[in-house]
Amino acid sequence: MTPLGRIAYTVLVAFIASLLTLLAIDWLGPAPDSISEAPHIEESPAIRVINMEELDRHDQPDDCWMAIHGQVYDFTDYLPRHPTPAHLLPPYCGTDASVGWDTKGIGRPHSPRARDMLPDYRIGVLAADPTD
Repeated sequence: MTPLGRIAYTVLVAFIASLLTLLAIDWLGPAPDSISEAPHIEESPAIRVINMEELDRHDQPDDCWMAIHGQVYDFTDYLPRHPTPAHLLPPYCGTDASVGWDTKGIGRPHSPRARDMLPDYRIGVLAADPTD
């Protein structure tokens, strides 16, 4: 056998050995659906549905909820840290603030960083308007 043939044979044997090892690991490993090996999945609380009447009651800086695109957020703790002047956000408390969120009142959307923060403040979904 030529040196090139020996190299090819060695590579083939190594490939087959690797393939058989992977198959054995898969075959001998625990079943992914076994209860003892199943990943722990935390139960998420039921989604809270909030109607406009309830949203309206949270209209002060010390109790500030806003709806943005059908999701309701409690921004009470965040208001003092928001980077705009303190007087700009309270008018949005207790309202559907989607337009304010989309435009910041000046035609510019919020940043990706702000979008990433939203889930931290989400408390529910806005109930559908029964007149729709």
